[in-house]
Amino acid sequence: MEDISFVLSGIERAISNQVDGGPALADLDSDWFGEQVVASRSDPAEMAKWASSTVIDDNVKAPVFDERVFSWLHRGVSDGLAFPIGHAGLMHVYGYLLSSVETPYGLKRKRWLTADLANAFGLESSFFFPPASSLPLMERVASVVLPILTEPTADSRTVLAFDDFIDLRRRMRTVYVCDPVTNSTALLYGSVAGDDVRIVTAFPSGPLTAQSARDRLLEPARYRYNYSPADAEPGSHFEGTIEVLTSVF
Repeated sequence: MEDISFVLSGIERAISNQVDGGPALADLDSDWFGEQVVASRSDPAEMAKWASSTVIDDNVKAPVFDERVFSWLHRGVSDGLAFPIGHAGLMHVYGYLLSSVETPYGLKRKRWLTADLANAFGLESSFFFPPASSLPLMERVASVVLPILTEPTADSRTVLAFDDFIDLRRRMRTVYVCDPVTNSTALLYGSVAGDDVRIVTAFPSGPLTAQSARDRLLEPARYRYNYSPADAEPGSHFEGTIEVLTSVF
């Protein structure tokens, strides 16, 4: 993990130090990274699986990577996105890999560099390790996360799933999955509008207990995990009701 973290930090510096925001990556062992980013942002079907997000982290109240990295990630993306609001997949996958900002939970990149997230889904420990496959990481993440967000009750590892209703059509969905063998837990978060389900994020979580599940369900409804709604501020509260879709507690 230390070796790849060194490479990723070098990529971030190379992009941030370019006057035009370009990727001066030729001197780094990082061709795989640029290739995955280009493949992801050039695939409309994969891009459409993700919601929007802000680069300003809810915990640190500051951007987790700078505007040059943001611009490089979104190069050629014509969705009217502008710093600090961007594409959740590009940002939560590749942007977080480049982020060197410490949060209360450590570096954002850690979720993709350890086995914790893969273990929670019962996958090979290297499944989300960025250079482990030529398949772009953003696509690997979506292939696992989107089906569970769409049908939480269809996955045997789902231990808690609930919707925060924004209005009659729109909901924010939270799903916790836990692997019974490793006892690893992951949290998935996405937006639901009719049949349109989009990923916001996924990350390893601490073990969920009956008490922590009850406490979470009692929290006020708000937009979480740096999601950026079209008609409200990231992190803002809304008058929503909760519907529990499934719970083992």
